[in-house]
Amino acid sequence: MNIVDPTYATIRAIGKDESWLHEWIKERPSRLGLGELRIESSEVSHYRNRGGRLDILAYRPELDTYYEIEVMLGEVDADHGFRTLDYWARERLLRPNARHVAVLVAEDLSGRYKTVLETLPQFLPLIGIELRVIKIGQGTDEVALIDTNIVIQPDDMLIDTGDEPETGGDGRRSPRDRAWWEANANQTFIETVDEIAKLALDSIGPSRIDYSAQSYISLKKGRRCWLPMWPRANGVYVYVPAGPGGSEDAPNGFFQRVSTLLVEAGLDEPSWSYNYNAGANPIAFPIPKERVSHSAVRTILTEAYELA
Repeated sequence: MNIVDPTYATIRAIGKDESWLHEWIKERPSRLGLGELRIESSEVSHYRNRGGRLDILAYRPELDTYYEIEVMLGEVDADHGFRTLDYWARERLLRPNARHVAVLVAEDLSGRYKTVLETLPQFLPLIGIELRVIKIGQGTDEVALIDTNIVIQPDDMLIDTGDEPETGGDGRRSPRDRAWWEANANQTFIETVDEIAKLALDSIGPSRIDYSAQSYISLKKGRRCWLPMWPRANGVYVYVPAGPGGSEDAPNGFFQRVSTLLVEAGLDEPSWSYNYNAGANPIAFPIPKERVSHSAVRTILTEAYELA
């Protein structure tokens, strides 16, 4: 078996356009990583005899949640960002008894509006999904894959039924435990958590695994949550400490080091979520199960542990 390095392209570069992307999503909405969605409608007009249409309206019956999805090629611009929120607000008025989530899908969410996009989920249910075109092979044997990655979301977003808070008779949320996660989360997520926990105990430093949070499993250093691990279909999405320095729109030196290590390893670039956990864990990136043992991941987690 030959091993080849992938190259990255844009959707336009492979001869496709935005209309094709709409159909690609509608053909299999689960490609977005939001669960088994049902397409309710597309090109939804909210303004009579005027421009502006919601690209896709999807629904998740078991969560009673509607997803107002706006799609664009290239780097996100202000027009699409504001339209996403506009359609979300209008659909809420039409169906006030259901949950609604604004979803912005683009090839690049890391440009000029990155800071505002990462801040908005603190106040309203907004999810940002980046698309990446990966080309493998050469000539007539070349194929292209489209990878989707949730890079922006509220800390308490209900992505799956397993994220739905439980309440006791007095209305308080019940803490999770290992049995709950094994019964409700996907097996790959659980296995990835176990591998990272073993790596921490064997090679990084004393860590206690905590299952009690509503939407993630974490590793704790004393009482400090140093590694929250959010469920993903192929592994986990983590937020790690960054140490001193940095601001909302200016990542610190450790972020740059993490970014370099991940890119050199062929992993997704991190995002700077400065306000996550009151600024204590601002560097976020996915860890696929098969890459837990990679030296770059081990180095990042080891250095992040020392900063916690």
